Amino acid sequence: MIFQRRLSRNKPGDLHTDHSHQKGSNSASSSAISCCTEKELRTACYCEENIWRLAYRRLRGSSHGMEGRNDGVSSGNKENEEYYVVFVSNDERCCPMLNQIASDHPMKPCFWDYHVVLIQATKVMKKGKQIIQAKVLDLDSHLAFPCTLEEYLNGTFGMKFASKKDERRYAPLFRVVKAECYLETFFSDRMHMVKEEKWIATPPTYECITTSNMTKNKHGFLSNLDHYIDMSRSDSKYGEVLTLDQLKSKFGLR
Repeated sequence: MIFQRRLSRNKPGDLHTDHSHQKGSNSASSSAISCCTEKELRTACYCEENIWRLAYRRLRGSSHGMEGRNDGVSSGNKENEEYYVVFVSNDERCCPMLNQIASDHPMKPCFWDYHVVLIQATKVMKKGKQIIQAKVLDLDSHLAFPCTLEEYLNGTFGMKFASKKDERRYAPLFRVVKAECYLETFFSDRMHMVKEEKWIATPPTYECITTSNMTKNKHGFLSNLDHYIDMSRSDSKYGEVLTLDQLKSKFGLR
C-alpha cells in the first residue's frame, strides 16, 4: 500500500485559504495549547503541521499556564533538553516506514513521500560522563509515545529489501531542524493537498500556519514545505541532512 502526498499544481485561490499571520483563538498555536492531550493534535496526512503544534506545545506551553500537566507540555523549558523537528524522506521521495497507523498492518510499510517526527534530546550524567538520551514522538506510529530513538529506528526502518540496490535507493534521509527555528520559519497554505480542486485529505479545522514574511514557491503556493522535504537542499536555515548512521551518531547511538 502506498501513501503519497505529491505536490499538486493548483493555483492559490482554487480553495479559500486564510493567508494572514494568525494568533487568534483558532490559530495553530492556540489549538495546540487547547487540546486535552498530545495525541489529539494529530490530523491524518498533515504531519508537518501536527509536529509544528506538538513542538509549540512542548516548547511554549509553560507560558500559557500549562505547568504541571502530565503530557510533557512544559518540559521544553529545561536547560538540559532540546527538541528537533525531523523530516524523513529521500531522493526518490518514497520512504518505506513500518508501524505506521495509516497502514492496515504494523508490519506492512507505508511508502511516504515524506514524514515528520519530533525528537526530544536530554543530556544526562551517567557514571560521571554526559550522554544524550533521545526519544521520538511520532503521532502516526503504533510504537510507544514517546519511544526511545533506538527502538523507534529499529521498529520503523527495519524493512528487508530484495536487493542492495533497492536498499540504497529507498534508504531514509533525515533533515534535522531545531524546533524553535521550525516554529519561526515554517508556513503552509496546504495547497499541496489539493488535486483537481478537491482535498486529497481532509484539512485541519484550525487556520493555516503562517509567518509575517511568507513568499510564494515555484508552484505559486504560499508554502516552504518543499524546502524541508528536498534532501538535496543544503541551506542551513532548514537544518542539516543526515543518513541513518549519522542520525544515530548525532544522538548518541554510535
